[in-house]
Amino acid sequence: MTEIGQSARVVFLIKDTVSRLLSDAAARDSAIQQIGKISDSSIAPQAETVLASTNLSYRDGLLIQFAYRLTMTNPTVGLNVAERHSGARSVAAQVGTFFSENHIPAVKDAYQNIGKNSTNLVRGNFREFDALLLWASKTTTSLGDIASVFAYGCAHVARTARAVKQMPQVDRAALSFAKVGALAQELFKMGSGGAYEQFVIAALLQALVEQSNLAGVRVETKTLNASDKSSRAAGDIQILSGNRVIEAYEVTANAWRTKLAGAGKTIKDHDLARMNIIAKADNEPLGMLLAELAQKTDDVAVLDLGHYASALIATLTRPFRAAALARLYEYLDRYQPDVALVNSYVDALISSKLTVGAES
Repeated sequence: MTEIGQSARVVFLIKDTVSRLLSDAAARDSAIQQIGKISDSSIAPQAETVLASTNLSYRDGLLIQFAYRLTMTNPTVGLNVAERHSGARSVAAQVGTFFSENHIPAVKDAYQNIGKNSTNLVRGNFREFDALLLWASKTTTSLGDIASVFAYGCAHVARTARAVKQMPQVDRAALSFAKVGALAQELFKMGSGGAYEQFVIAALLQALVEQSNLAGVRVETKTLNASDKSSRAAGDIQILSGNRVIEAYEVTANAWRTKLAGAGKTIKDHDLARMNIIAKADNEPLGMLLAELAQKTDDVAVLDLGHYASALIATLTRPFRAAALARLYEYLDRYQPDVALVNSYVDALISSKLTVGAES
């Protein structure tokens, strides 16, 4: 087997095993029990220690290294499981993406932390991890025992998956301005710590950029509650052309004045032409709002959250409204930690009769 072929086989083995265990509780329980049958009684507690570590790189590294041993063309030939093999960095990236897509806590590349500068993975930093790799490298260790530890690890991974509802298929024919607008207003009323506010606007702006077919232009939004300073962003949402920020947005569920104080500094620091504040601002006369902004030397726009979302929805065609709803799910799933917000969004989609199969 070539290195490329074996790497692909390693990825398949991990994906196939975890996928099966995600959907089969009985198989998960069986895999958990099998590890107790290994003759060496020290293996089970060592595996549990590695898998329970908050450093997920060791968890993923253990699974990948064992998968390399299990996918050899000639299983009777030994393999140094304590060495990172050629192609393993690519495998780790694919595994990390797969875990993330299946709502499993993940790292992007396990070997970035445990095997970046050396192929030797036994370094004395994690005694139990080192011991397991050396044990699996012995020619006297049975493949059955290695497979039991591997299955146990995959079962552990499957059990850590968050109970996130899947994004349902959206019915494009149902995506009228009125229905999508009503959905947005419903989400804004729920109370989400600013998550629905930020990510609804970000998703709509991304859809608008895609609909406009603007070459080289993209929308970026940061994780919920990440400060602009820590993320080095000009705002909660940015529209960029290449590396240049052409629009920046601060989005809040709070009063718009809470974002006004720092707007001037942000404009200067990021060399912006202007700053947009999206907030609930429909409870005061527009004339008074504009008069207050006119006292500022910087170009700051304040737009009501609900009205701005409605304007964006009105601009989008139904296919791009569908794209915005899909992107909103991705943002909620990946950019904030509260599973309930993802599930509440899915429930709102269904109750709003915007999904395939929903009664009109």
